[in-house]
Amino acid sequence: MAIVKVTCPRCGDVEVGSAGVGVQLCTTTGAATYSFMCPLCMVIVSKPASDQVVAALSRVGIRLVSWSMPAELTEVKSGPPITYDDLLAFHLDLATDAWQEELAALREAP
Repeated sequence: MAIVKVTCPRCGDVEVGSAGVGVQLCTTTGAATYSFMCPLCMVIVSKPASDQVVAALSRVGIRLVSWSMPAELTEVKSGPPITYDDLLAFHLDLATDAWQEELAALREAP
């Protein structure tokens, strides 16, 4: 197991075992981050990682986790944005049993 020198925003430079460091790569954007739990203050720290940092961390055996943005982010949005009043009305509707019948009626409509 390798020892990795990382910087905690609270504690400064600390050393973490390679098992305590993770690298995350977004396959949609190509952006990468690395994260670790500071051994002194126990805060989880996440920082951007350049290609060189990703390569260096991979060479010492740190696992790379790939993920992608949800497809919903690329969907075309239509209609006005939701307002606080819309959210409040939705919340109040959910407090009654009428919303179930209204939803069923919407599903049956052509």
